[in-house]
Parts: sequence; C-alpha cells; structure tokens
Amino acid sequence: EFEISGLSNDDDFKLRSNLKFFKNQSIFLIDKKELSELIIKNNIVSNFFVKKIYPNKIEIKINKATKVGKILKDNKLSIIVSNGKLIDYEDQQNLYLPYFYGNFDRKEFLKFFSMFNSVNLDFQKIESFYFFPSGRWDIKFKEGLIIKLPEKNPSKSLSLILDLLKEKRFINSKVLDLRLNNKIISDG
Repeated sequence: EFEISGLSNDDDFKLRSNLKFFKNQSIFLIDKKELSELIIKNNIVSNFFVKKIYPNKIEIKINKATKVGKILKDNKLSIIVSNGKLIDYEDQQNLYLPYFYGNFDRKEFLKFFSMFNSVNLDFQKIESFYFFPSGRWDIKFKEGLIIKLPEKNPSKSLSLILDLLKEKRFINSKVLDLRLNNKIISDG
C-alpha cells in the first residue's frame, strides 16, 4: 500500500498509475532506486522522501515544484516549473505566469531562477524573460521596462534592479542596459 502526500488529486492519480508496477510485490522486494526513478518521472515533483513502514506500507512525501512561467517548446505551450521541467498547459488558462523565450536548457534555467529568487523581484510584475544564445537574459516588466542583464555575473546586476527601479532618473526609461561592467545605459 502506498500512502502519498503533497500532490493534487490528478497528480496523485498519475503517480499511483505509475506505481501499479509494484502493486503485488512485498515491500521487502521493492527496489528503492526503481521506486525513486518512477516518482521523479513526474515532472511536478521537486523532491520527495520515501519511507517503508513494515509490514506493508510505503509512505511517500512529495514537495511539488512551483509553476514559474509559460514556454512554447516544440509548438506546444507548456508550464515551466521551479525544478526546470515542463508540465502540460491543460486547464491553466486563468493562471498568470510570465512567458519564457529562447532556447535554454534546464541547467541554465535553474541557475537563473535561483539568482532571480535571491533578489526577491516580484514575478507578478514581470511579463516575460528572454534567453539569448550568448547565455544572457533580458527581463521585460508589465509596464514595458526591459532590463538587459550581462552574460557574466548577472546576479550582481539582478541585485541592483530593485534599487534602480526606485530611482527617479529611471522612472521614464523603457530600457535599462546593464551589460557593460559598472555602467547603466538608459533610454530615458
């Protein structure tokens, strides 16, 4: 018997369907590695804890990844979640999330997402993120401001953004270019 916590009913159902493989096995014979691989296949899973409770129960505690943005990959609109994986967009029409553009891999996304979260910028104020082949990002805010981050050391520039947004001299700017070291280029 599997006792699963931390998932919505739909995600719980999908995981239980995958776990049917273990249905009639003794928990003594269930390989933890195989079980872990089946759990992590569910893209909404951020991390999890598995505990065998003898004689016949396995407890699975799951932390779900949070929905971060929308992305068009392979001509299909998907949701990118905080673990860098994609989930189906189905039934998410009322969900506000910024768009992600560009061809980035999971590692690049996770690095950027970690830096972004460390400076506490409000996702609700952001319209989109753009990733460029050079490895740098732009952030477009809902009010139209575009922040151009440098390829090297974007975390330093990200930490400046909150202060720059408060400065009167940048209120009418549509572009703040932080790509040059120790320089801010503004159109306003």
